Amino acid sequence: MIAKMDRIEIVCMRESLTDIVNFLQLQGLVHIEEVPLAVADVPDFLRRVQLDTDQEREAESLENLYRSLSEVVPLLAVKPSQGAKNAAARELNGSTEEQLADMAHSWIRTLRSYTRRRINVQDNIEILTSFKKSLQALRPLLQGKEVVLGHDARAFILRGDGSRVIERLGEKLREKIGPESKLVHEKISRNVIVGVITYSPSHNDTVSRILKDEQISPMDPPTNGLAGGGLGEVIQKVDAAIERNRADAVRLKEEIEAYSAQVGPKLMAVEAKFADRMAQITAMNRFAQSEMIGVIHGWSPSDESDTFIKRLEEAFPGQTLVSKLPLSEVDIHEVPVQLRNPAWLQPFEVLLSLFKPPAYGTMDPTALVAVSFVLFYGFILGDVAYGLAVIAFGFFLKKKLGHIAAVNAVGTVAYWMGGSTIFFGLLYGELFGNFGAKMGMPVIWFHRGHEPIALMKYAILFGVLHIPLALILGIRADLHHHHPKHAAEKLALLLGLAGTGIFVMAFVGVGLFTTMFAKAVGVLCFVAMFGLLVWAVGAMAPIMALEVVSLIGNVLSYCRLMALGLAGVLVADLANELAGGLGLLIGVPLALAVHAFNIGLGMFSPTIHSLRLNYVEFLPKFYKPEGKGYKPFKKEALW
Repeated sequence: MIAKMDRIEIVCMRESLTDIVNFLQLQGLVHIEEVPLAVADVPDFLRRVQLDTDQEREAESLENLYRSLSEVVPLLAVKPSQGAKNAAARELNGSTEEQLADMAHSWIRTLRSYTRRRINVQDNIEILTSFKKSLQALRPLLQGKEVVLGHDARAFILRGDGSRVIERLGEKLREKIGPESKLVHEKISRNVIVGVITYSPSHNDTVSRILKDEQISPMDPPTNGLAGGGLGEVIQKVDAAIERNRADAVRLKEEIEAYSAQVGPKLMAVEAKFADRMAQITAMNRFAQSEMIGVIHGWSPSDESDTFIKRLEEAFPGQTLVSKLPLSEVDIHEVPVQLRNPAWLQPFEVLLSLFKPPAYGTMDPTALVAVSFVLFYGFILGDVAYGLAVIAFGFFLKKKLGHIAAVNAVGTVAYWMGGSTIFFGLLYGELFGNFGAKMGMPVIWFHRGHEPIALMKYAILFGVLHIPLALILGIRADLHHHHPKHAAEKLALLLGLAGTGIFVMAFVGVGLFTTMFAKAVGVLCFVAMFGLLVWAVGAMAPIMALEVVSLIGNVLSYCRLMALGLAGVLVADLANELAGGLGLLIGVPLALAVHAFNIGLGMFSPTIHSLRLNYVEFLPKFYKPEGKGYKPFKKEALW
């Protein structure tokens, strides 16, 4: 449900404005909005609060420091727990902003230094490993001959089509040096050629000039310490250098982890502290002032407004005047929306988090989406073992990533999905497909693998209930917002859908619908439909009437519940047949692999299609996600 909101105006003495901002942040209740100005920059009228020079300087300094803190937080190798951050906040409480800033700068410099050193070591390992691979590629070309790179041999690597370069290089070597030089090369991949030139040491400078003229970079050792000696000796030096860098990487990792554990909680506590201070300064720009007074506008949940006003007046006796402004002139899309659902329903709000909140004064569809999504999912997957797997997956998400609010909510929703799957699995008598039936598990409802027509009928029944419900909710919403013609359109479509349903039931021979009375009701539905459409849309009524066909398609699209469910149980049954047909050693592992694949598919596909039926077929008929989220101005730091 959507909480009722009050629009609050706070008028205070100008010199109290800063203290009142601090009070508002501590209360964490008021959603701040910009105070409208009738006339700006005119004497004796309210004007926007302007920061003085010191405040502007402080805001700039805080912004730079906060940005730096935000950049180094991901560099922490150990993420601090909430308890550690609380302890750090208590330890730092009482420190001045200057002291905190000095400490923060020190932490930032050290973490960046550690990070640069770690990156350098990793780069060294990659460069040395690549150089070693290149040297190993050269050895077959030398055919056991020991050479010293840079003394009597030069190696190179060409990327791309290097055939012309090799040809020109060979011609120049023959021209400048003659038979004393030898060029060997090999294509080690589609676009990479490795080559080596051997020569007399006296021609070293000549070979260097030739390579430079051809814009070929010789493959020299990455550090001076690796130069000299034969190829085998250089490779040994490279291996030793790689091991030294790996040891440095391990040592750096341990140092970074120790430092992160030491300063991480303090760093994040200070980050939150400065974020609060920045929020205070930023909020001032939304207020208004004159020479004597300051004005603040905001929104508060109605059931908490009176208590908040009382606390404010007690904290600033005789310095504030608080009024509740009328909402009559406010666009509903500008009123912040706070969802207040029961604890069991709150995790399902994540299913609608892809959209903006509902507009204020409209309906929150969280409960309807929660029920239908869980019902559809269980109807599709419907297997006791698979349901337990879904619950286990939800437990895994909450255990590993439960500190992320959205992931924690998804994990809780997975519990409901698994419970629904188990419920329908008991009705279908399914445990790993037909393995349950083979073990004597009873079928309470029907075996969907043997009765696909019954499964399809129940799937369509979901659509028969879901789509009209959406239209009814749409009619209610339109009437609530005084749009009678829009309501009439939806009512007309609902009557058209009802009339079509009556004649379809009569056609297939359902007894109650074959009577003349039922047929007369169907005709009246169509007559009423056209009458309402003519009143609502005029000459466009015949075209609008075709929307009934679209609605019929919406209802039939619920057949996907049958198709997906049937596919899932057939794959499960196939896995069991493999186990029985291929024997214990081959069949059972293969069956388990197929079941694992089917479970993975069952977590993904039914979720997508259950959401699709809500997002595409159900919600658009009444849900308008055009609201603004309620974001109270509150303190993030714990001190």
